[in-house]
Amino acid sequence: MKFTSKIFGSVVLVAALALSNVAFAEDSSGMVVASRGEVIALSNGGSRELKQGDFIYVNDEILTSGRSFAVLQFTDGAKVTVRPDSTLIIEQYLYAGNDDDEATLNLVSGGLRVITGAMAKNNPENYKVRTPVALMGVRGTEFSIMLCGDDVCGEDEMNMD
Repeated sequence: MKFTSKIFGSVVLVAALALSNVAFAEDSSGMVVASRGEVIALSNGGSRELKQGDFIYVNDEILTSGRSFAVLQFTDGAKVTVRPDSTLIIEQYLYAGNDDDEATLNLVSGGLRVITGAMAKNNPENYKVRTPVALMGVRGTEFSIMLCGDDVCGEDEMNMD
């Protein structure tokens, strides 16, 4: 009887941990699908290293060092590549497949490449990218942004090392 109680208790504990991980994933805005080098997320006064399979959240500040990058896949299928030496803040990302969908990404420095997902296709007015020099509404399905000092520079001006 004592042995059976321990097994039952272990099964309950494992089930509870599994359920908490599912809830944890449901709170996320997406996940890291690829990364190279040092990629860090700052949030709630702490930091964590990001690797493939890690979840990302609203208010995460994603930092890449030189020769590093991260590919983030959001809940609506959008893919955002955070280029080397970049800082991206996920200010807002809510996707439920309805009119309440809303995303605001803030590129503080560096560059990114975006392949939009369902939200930008269905509610393009609710998908925004903010930079220190502009707030952009997204009307296409694929675009790149690179900050060069106090300006947004063109694709031909980007240093892709």
